[in-house]
Amino acid sequence: MGFHIPDLNQIYIPKRRRSSGAGNKEQPEIETDFPMSMSEAADVLVEMSCSVFEAEPEKINKTYKRKKHPTPMPTPTTMTEKQMNKKAKKSKSPSIPEIPAAMRDRIVKMGGYGINLVIQKQLQDTDLNKNQGRLSLPAEKLLFDFATEEEKKLLSQRENKKKKGMNVLIMDNVSEERSICLKKWKIGSGDVYCLMTQWNAFAEEKGLKSGQHIQIWCFRRDDEFEASRLCFVMVKLD
Repeated sequence: MGFHIPDLNQIYIPKRRRSSGAGNKEQPEIETDFPMSMSEAADVLVEMSCSVFEAEPEKINKTYKRKKHPTPMPTPTTMTEKQMNKKAKKSKSPSIPEIPAAMRDRIVKMGGYGINLVIQKQLQDTDLNKNQGRLSLPAEKLLFDFATEEEKKLLSQRENKKKKGMNVLIMDNVSEERSICLKKWKIGSGDVYCLMTQWNAFAEEKGLKSGQHIQIWCFRRDDEFEASRLCFVMVKLD
């Protein structure tokens, strides 16, 4: 950086006071306009140059120094989220539709009442295994607890070391109702209701397959054999 030396004649020099040293009588000081000596001017220039060069680095640092921003951390991988979403999508069951209007009208025409959705489930191999011959309805997955207290006591009883069952009706939107046996078993820490006896024939007649989604609805009706008889309706979902 170059440094410009000003004209010394243009520098303002304060007026100096001069006094006479003769005698003890104080004489008034006389102001003069004589320029400063060369040595005094040189001292002024040195002082000015030092002040300029001391201030310049500070100015440069404040003006051009840039702050370093921390490097952003890389975002975590979303592979786990994608896998979870894919898994959830794969296992997601269809939305829960209402019972078909034609089926509801048919139930009402039969004198049925108290229509409720019991469960919506995906059929498993065990539900269609002819050796087991039952449709399982885990109590913890039921959307509606269809059994009365009296029916629960009956289903908990044993006869000849076998669980007692009760006859109920089951139908779909095509065939007439048929009698089927309902039992309740204790599996692990939970109860499981099972539709047994005639289930194999009913499943084969309806062409049920593993992986299919179905609904089981319940309702009650009064007839000549039993008041408030428990009935079931199976609805296949596309």
